[in-house]
Amino acid sequence: MRFNTVLCVAGVLLLNLAGSFCQLDVCGRAPFNTKIIGGGNATAGSWPWHVGITLPGIPIFLCDGSLINKDWVLSSATCINKMHTSVDQIVIYLGRRSQFEPDPHQINRTVISIINHPDYNPVTEDNNIALAQLSSSVDFTDYIRPVCLAAAGSVLDEGLSSWATGWGLKDGK
Repeated sequence: MRFNTVLCVAGVLLLNLAGSFCQLDVCGRAPFNTKIIGGGNATAGSWPWHVGITLPGIPIFLCDGSLINKDWVLSSATCINKMHTSVDQIVIYLGRRSQFEPDPHQINRTVISIINHPDYNPVTEDNNIALAQLSSSVDFTDYIRPVCLAAAGSVLDEGLSSWATGWGLKDGK
């Protein structure tokens, strides 16, 4: 029995690794990115890894996140934990450009588990990161793609350009 458990765990790890490597050709690629600087409305598909997180009946997104592979979203532990609800009530919208209007490219998924960083501290907000497992895998499209994650041990040079995305407020106010 113990051998079967070890074999199953090894199999799951290999499948997840294989899944991560096979997305290298799509991660971080935004076919419609116009590289808006200084804030402004993004075009559909310009940030295909950006997701909105909310609860049923709430018309705005309560959190943002990034799709990191076909099954997982990376977000803030603080925001997700402040929802004070059962995990399966959390809804994640992918492929959506606006938090106020539906999009023909959007899909949504519920969440089946949340994993907070083991050293997350809600008082100091240290290690403020969480993973949300989607209820079912997503298919990548021009509007839904994963962000690339740095490899373990990566060193990022000072002055390296990066982007921050968020929903902002309606009409920029």
